[in-house]
Amino acid sequence: MSLKETYKTKSGFVYELLRERIVAGEWPQGTAIIVASVARELGVSAIPVREAMKQLQAEGLVELEPHRGARVTVFDPKKIVEVMAIRGALEGYAARVALPFIDGAALADLRRKVDDMGTFAVAGDTPRLVAANKEFHRKLYSMGPFPMLNDMIFKLWDGGAFSSIVFAFRPDRIRTVHEEHLAILAAIERRDGEELERLVRAHKSGFAEALCEITARNRPESL
Repeated sequence: MSLKETYKTKSGFVYELLRERIVAGEWPQGTAIIVASVARELGVSAIPVREAMKQLQAEGLVELEPHRGARVTVFDPKKIVEVMAIRGALEGYAARVALPFIDGAALADLRRKVDDMGTFAVAGDTPRLVAANKEFHRKLYSMGPFPMLNDMIFKLWDGGAFSSIVFAFRPDRIRTVHEEHLAILAAIERRDGEELERLVRAHKSGFAEALCEITARNRPESL
């Protein structure tokens, strides 16, 4: 059976192939991706290639620019550090001020979300793990008294698919991230606000470090 035959759709086949080229470093950051060339090489029409590009864009691996085509995402280490430092400060504080408002029902919901993350981590189901991770944090911060703070956090969160990028290049981080959420949950159960804030900040700095490592490893000298 050929590689193409193992996928239910042509776009799924193209997506997996292009994703592997990016993650393996065969296509470094900034590499232009010509839809017509990819379609011709793979023996498919342009439609599944464009569909695959949209999926890769959603994961933060490809940038689509009007009238300029597509290219492998170029990561800016300074921006990554800045964004994650701000997120760490905001999210750590949001978790701490939310703690007094977390009742038994909310705690049970947070436990279920962490259990779900564990299930997805073991299964290697990255999309569902990423979604569950976001929902855990959304639930935690939403218990606090500052809705404007939550808006700020998730505007920054939605500005970069950092979790998907890290898990694509560093699948070993999946287990680490689950362990970090278990520690965060334990701090909530102990009602330890100071430790909770520290753990959330460390959770974000861990992503920043992984992203900077990925950037250095996959960045061509010409950029």
